Amino acid sequence: MPVVLPMLPNLLTVLRGLAGPSILIAVLAGQDEVAFVLFLLAVLTDLADGWLARRLGAVSELGRLLDPIADKLLVDGTWLAVGLAGWAPWWLVGPVLLRDAAVIVGFFATGRTLRDPHMLGRVMVSVEGVALPVLLFRNPWLDIHWPSVGLVLGLLALGLAVASASVYLVDIARGRASPAPAGVLRARPWPRPPSTPT
Repeated sequence: MPVVLPMLPNLLTVLRGLAGPSILIAVLAGQDEVAFVLFLLAVLTDLADGWLARRLGAVSELGRLLDPIADKLLVDGTWLAVGLAGWAPWWLVGPVLLRDAAVIVGFFATGRTLRDPHMLGRVMVSVEGVALPVLLFRNPWLDIHWPSVGLVLGLLALGLAVASASVYLVDIARGRASPAPAGVLRARPWPRPPSTPT
């Protein structure tokens, strides 16, 4: 097997992480269509990297570390982009970003992570994964006002984010978490099933 093949899953993961800052730059440069396409391509890498890692026998601790970092860079970079562009209000963007920061700081501070992601968190990630591309989509289609749809989905994601963050932090405070492997931000089965970006 060529040496480059086992590195391919981690390369896709890194590209997903780089998509977050790239989307931010594209939005600030007025290239909203580029930002939209970048987000969709990044979602595809999230579906592909775990599958490739299993297929190539390339599951690694590095992949476990890179995956949640890439997810957060993508999602938080995109939230920041739509906030700075005025496509989503800061009372929506700010709490979502603070939620991610609180969960990451909590996990780093305790050196622990949850055994299994709470269902609220999984649902939140799914809703967020739909809300963000809708917020990035700036063209008319089907006579639907997509910014309003994105705002509603964003509000739903915010409610789920607050609820899931509360569950995570309460579990950590009560010692219901288990020690995490070094460098892992959150528990996630590896190989993991395909999911929307987190």
